[in-house]
Amino acid sequence: MRSPSDFYVCSANTNAQQKFRTECTAHHIKTSAVREIILYTIKAASVLVKSNEAEFIKQVHEASEVQQEETAKEYNKNLTNAKKRVAELNTLIRKIYEDNVSGKLTDKRFELLSAEYEQEQEELEKSITELQTALDNFHADSTRADKFIELAKRYTDFSELTTPMINEFIEKIIIYEGVRIGYERTQKVYIYLNFIGKFEPPPQELTEEEQKELHKKKVKLECNRRYRERQKLKRQLQNGEGKKDEQ
Repeated sequence: MRSPSDFYVCSANTNAQQKFRTECTAHHIKTSAVREIILYTIKAASVLVKSNEAEFIKQVHEASEVQQEETAKEYNKNLTNAKKRVAELNTLIRKIYEDNVSGKLTDKRFELLSAEYEQEQEELEKSITELQTALDNFHADSTRADKFIELAKRYTDFSELTTPMINEFIEKIIIYEGVRIGYERTQKVYIYLNFIGKFEPPPQELTEEEQKELHKKKVKLECNRRYRERQKLKRQLQNGEGKKDEQ
């Protein structure tokens, strides 16, 4: 008998089943595994902050929409040019309106030019909004990084995951369905930290003791697999002999 385990299951799948719908899959993960991943991610981010603050800030910037300072400068240049062109279009629209009223410009020509200018102006205003948003996100990265750095420096003990740590560090967690290849099962888990978003820590190196334990587990799983194959073959032989006797 196996001891009971505590699991998280896909809420999207569970809620859909209650409404007799199929959505996502019934994937799951052990609570202990999630807590271990959370603690390792928080610890890795905090260690990076304390050991190399500049590298940490660089990683935050690289994860943003505007990845480099040169790109931000280019965005600023494009933003300035777009605003300048919008002002020019306002002047042109006002001029063709005056020319149309005075009779210098026909109604057909006025409508054509007006439509062209207004379409260009609309596209420029959309571009201005997108550029400004990207620049705002870039400049906000430093503020977000500073807030996370301040938070990380408040913690020195990462031996145990506590509820305050989860509330202060974790924004959200996305868990994918597990994939089994042979006797190994892998599962993607993305941790989003407050202020800085998704953070992928470096792979965790196993200790010598953990490597031995993993080897024992693999050997045990392989033995179980071979035992199941022998039992399956034995049943097939027994069924074949039974059919032969009946004939």
